[in-house]
Amino acid sequence: MNCPKCGKLLMKDSQHTFCPHCGYLDDGKQIHGYEEHQASDLEIYLGKDFDKFWRNENWFTSFILGPLYLCYRGFVLLGLVLMPIEWLFWDVMFHSFYNFRFYLLGIAILISRLFFSGVNNMICIYFYKRQIQKIKKKYPNTYLEELRKRNGHFNSYMSLFLAVLLFILFVISFIFIYIDLSMD
Repeated sequence: MNCPKCGKLLMKDSQHTFCPHCGYLDDGKQIHGYEEHQASDLEIYLGKDFDKFWRNENWFTSFILGPLYLCYRGFVLLGLVLMPIEWLFWDVMFHSFYNFRFYLLGIAILISRLFFSGVNNMICIYFYKRQIQKIKKKYPNTYLEELRKRNGHFNSYMSLFLAVLLFILFVISFIFIYIDLSMD
């Protein structure tokens, strides 16, 4: 069961159900002594999505999208740089051994996507921490309010649109490559 106040997982003891994150109790009271400074800046900035990133709970989305996942999360330039590198890796594997090229291409796709499903969230966390540092420098006295204001709103519709557009371009280019190879 999730906390109705902060959305984190609730815990149970012999008397109450409570939230170890915000101090919420099932009887409507709050555990005294809790202060928000116990939550990290990254937790405040990411809000309810913190666990998804920290525990890599959204690995399947990252597996499917590969470098496009970074575009989806707002790191468009990085995603655009890593996409051709992934394609180059696929191309090298495809042209390694002629008799096994389709098997090697499948293995290369699997390896690269497993790699991205493992590291994409770590990359995002790294860049989110850098964004937090910039916010701290820009708003030294009120940075917590700025982090709360941006809480959960780090994705833009433009990034999502760009990620979908890039995925469509990827599929089209893959079709053209396949047609070109089938003519050989």
